[in-house]
Formats: sequence, C-alpha cells, structure tokens
Amino acid sequence: MEVTLLSLLESDLPFLIEVRNDESTRSQLENDSLFTLEECKEWFIKEQPEWLLIINHNLTRIGYIRIDGDTIGIDIHPNFRRKGYARLAYQKYLEDTDYADLWVFEDNHAKKLYEELGFVETGEYETLRDRKYLKMIYEK
Repeated sequence: MEVTLLSLLESDLPFLIEVRNDESTRSQLENDSLFTLEECKEWFIKEQPEWLLIINHNLTRIGYIRIDGDTIGIDIHPNFRRKGYARLAYQKYLEDTDYADLWVFEDNHAKKLYEELGFVETGEYETLRDRKYLKMIYEK
C-alpha cells in the first residue's frame, strides 16, 4: 500500500467539502463550521493554498493534507479511515521536512499516531468546545 501526494486542484474541492463537512471530521478541527462548495471555491481562489491531495495506487482520492506554513493536518475520507493512509501520508510528507507542527484534541485517537511519528507536545494548548487542544511539533 502506498500513497501519492499531489497538489490540490479546484476540481478536487467537491471531494474536500465532502470530507471536511463530515461531522466526524469537523469534530476534530479547530473550526468546526460547515462550508458550502461556493465558499470553498472562494477560499481556494483567494488563498491559493498549497494543500496536497492524498491518493492511493488506484488513483482514488483518500484525503488531503492541510498546510499553513509549518502547521499541517490530514483529513481522511471516512470510508478510508483506520487503514493506515494517514500514517503513510504523514510519513511521505515528513520525508522532506525538518520541522512541522500540528494541533490535536487531547482525546483524539490520532494523537497516538502523531507520537509514533515523532511529534511531541510543546505544553502549549487552548481550550476549545470544552476540550484541550494541544500543540505538537516534529523535528528531525
């Protein structure tokens, strides 16, 4: 099993919205708002993000990597979770990266994955929706 990371294109936005607006995705994000496809297109045109699409060997869209400077996050489509794709995508992304950071809710099962990948807690956190939201960093 392997994944390929490609630049996210405007044509990928319906897939992004499908993943992003799923309740199980939104519950783990800092901003848990629902977005319309039109709002997503406006954001994409205005911000021109350097996000990456995650695909598998069958050219199936699996998820995407959110990138904001050194801060990253991965959202996997619910149909492909718990199959190792997030781990593979993080590993591929981190191959060429000396530093990255991310934010994760303390009770998110993905926190264990981040620790296994080498991310460590910084001690910095916020409280969002009555949950502890932790900053973690990765350094080679």
